[in-house]
Amino acid sequence: MAVSDLGPLNDEIDTLMGTLRAESRDIRVFFQVFASKLTAALPDGVEVEREGSVFARRRPVRRITVRAGEDLLEAEMTRDGLVCREIQVLNGLTDEISFEAWLRVLAASLRQKARSTAEASAVLRALLT
Repeated sequence: MAVSDLGPLNDEIDTLMGTLRAESRDIRVFFQVFASKLTAALPDGVEVEREGSVFARRRPVRRITVRAGEDLLEAEMTRDGLVCREIQVLNGLTDEISFEAWLRVLAASLRQKARSTAEASAVLRALLT
C-alpha cells in the first residue's frame, strides 16, 4: 500500500474521531467504553490502569496511556472530570491538553503509524521483487 493509498484509512480515522467526540457527552461512561475500544484496536500500544483492588467486583478505568510515536498520551478520570496530558518522553515535558486536542494528537499518531506501516510494506515488497 502506498502512502497515497491511505485516503480510506484517513477517512475511517476521521469518522472514528467524529464518533468519539459525539459520544463523549457523558464522559464517565464514554471513558470506560473508549478504553475498551482503544485497547482492542491497539493491544500493544495502550496501557489501562483501573481503580480498586483486584478482588473488587467492578473496577472502572482510571487512566489510559497510549504510545504516540516517541511520546505518551495520557487520559485520566479524576473526581473533577477527565484530565488529558501529552508527555514528551525525550525532554521530560508534560502538557495538560483538552480532550479534543488529545483526540487530534491520537489521530495524527494513528495516521503516522499507518504511513510508516505502508512505507515499510512498500519497501519490503520492492526488496522481494
